[in-house]
Amino acid sequence: MSNDPTVQQLRVFQAVAEELHFGRAARRLHTTQPPLTRHVQALERAIGVTLLERSSRRVDLTPAGAALYAEIVVVLARLDRAVELARQRATGQVGRLVLGYVEPLAIDLLPRVLRAFRQLHADIDLRLHELHTQEQIDALHAGTIDCGLLRAPANADPALSFEQVWTDVLMAALPANHRLVRAGRAEIDLIELSEEPFVLYERALGQGLINATLSGCAAAGFTPMVAHQAQSTPMLLTLVAAGEGVALVSGEIARVPRPGVGFLQLRGRPARSDVLLGWRRGEISRTRDDLQHLVRTVPRTDDTHQGNDRQINGIEQASTLD
Repeated sequence: MSNDPTVQQLRVFQAVAEELHFGRAARRLHTTQPPLTRHVQALERAIGVTLLERSSRRVDLTPAGAALYAEIVVVLARLDRAVELARQRATGQVGRLVLGYVEPLAIDLLPRVLRAFRQLHADIDLRLHELHTQEQIDALHAGTIDCGLLRAPANADPALSFEQVWTDVLMAALPANHRLVRAGRAEIDLIELSEEPFVLYERALGQGLINATLSGCAAAGFTPMVAHQAQSTPMLLTLVAAGEGVALVSGEIARVPRPGVGFLQLRGRPARSDVLLGWRRGEISRTRDDLQHLVRTVPRTDDTHQGNDRQINGIEQASTLD
């Protein structure tokens, strides 16, 4: 037992494995580099294998180190969760779920899901944070949210789990005086926009929607001409209303009437963006499982344009841009 790895050693190794730099790992753990080196060396002695390859310029995981890292992420997350649950039970606290979400979901999907969720978990302390996809991934790693409704990330993440829960069918946003809007069309073929300038989200903010737009246009047989990149949905729609271009937007955004903008459905639904539920790998949560089920099954509003109710059941909500 005396040679078993300690929790502190495992936490130090996790930080070094994620930073691949002793100095950055030390700053992350609010300590200095020599104690980190001693903890990693003690962990290697306890296990009997080399976990890191060190040089004067970089640190890399050995195959044994990569295998250990993949498992301890799960172990430490479950340990943290177990400690939190024990403290809650000891003090009589109710459970808490901190949920991140991308902005369009607050228009229709999320209010419907949360009303059904409250019927199952009336006493849960539910906190909502409107965050971009990458912000949610960062928050999951930092432990500041428990799960998040986000767009499909660009890269796989071994520390996180993702399940597709919903498909967002995109719609075309055009200036209200555009010929296709004035013609009273309810739907168009995406190829009809092939000669139009496009407004896209900035890549750092809307990677999922950018990919969906580019993929949809490619499937229609053209590459969009990008005229502007917007930092938020309001700015994107402002540029469209001003006649600076057209855009593909979340079907949720199209539910809210916008002065100067016409929303048209795309025939054949060629542009779609998967919405995923993400959480830390290995964490078990019945409340999260219930939320996941509700997102997949809750009845939706069929009408395209609905009022925008941003006050969601009085639940505490922190909002950011798009």
